[in-house]
Amino acid sequence: MRKLLLMAFVALCVTACSKNDDTTNNCPQPGSIVIEQLNSTSVLFSWGIETETAWEIEYGLANFALGTGTIKQTSQEDHFIEGLEPETDYRIYLRTNCGSDGFSEYISVDITTPMIAARCNTPSNLQLVSLTDTSIELSWDENDETSWEVEYGPVGFMPGTGLLVATSQNSYNIEGLNSGVTYEIYVRANCGVDGYSEYSEALVITTD
Repeated sequence: MRKLLLMAFVALCVTACSKNDDTTNNCPQPGSIVIEQLNSTSVLFSWGIETETAWEIEYGLANFALGTGTIKQTSQEDHFIEGLEPETDYRIYLRTNCGSDGFSEYISVDITTPMIAARCNTPSNLQLVSLTDTSIELSWDENDETSWEVEYGPVGFMPGTGLLVATSQNSYNIEGLNSGVTYEIYVRANCGVDGYSEYSEALVITTD
């Protein structure tokens, strides 16, 4: 009788433990994380995939405890994190989300954001001036620069892959858009031989 009770207790413990563990061998890990672009306040990274379609990202300061960081869900094969601090160590965790099969084990990468390049000032206060069903008019603060690059695309697009427009004015009217579509817009200064500034904060707007 005691033996039967012991076996039942062990089986119950195994079942309870398995329910608390959200990782599974049936869910493959993503491929290695590749840093595509690292700036003083942002990072763009990608990873290898096989047939998976969903992932979970968690990041924070180096050596942060899992579960206490910023968590993002994505179905893209790359991710752009902004709002980081310059000259700061961060750790990024990534795992596959296999739905009913649970999650894979984590992979991770450590990054250190570089210092801000003082030679090219980032535009600030990017804001909407006017809006129609096919156009978005923007303005931003110059911050002592004289030339800029506007980049835009559907919300969630990867910076560096959007539509680019150069301008010498600290305002621009984007035309030829589709009505009822949400766009994500960035601006950065073009400082010639000194390169480009950091991207501005994103402006997300839906046309009428």
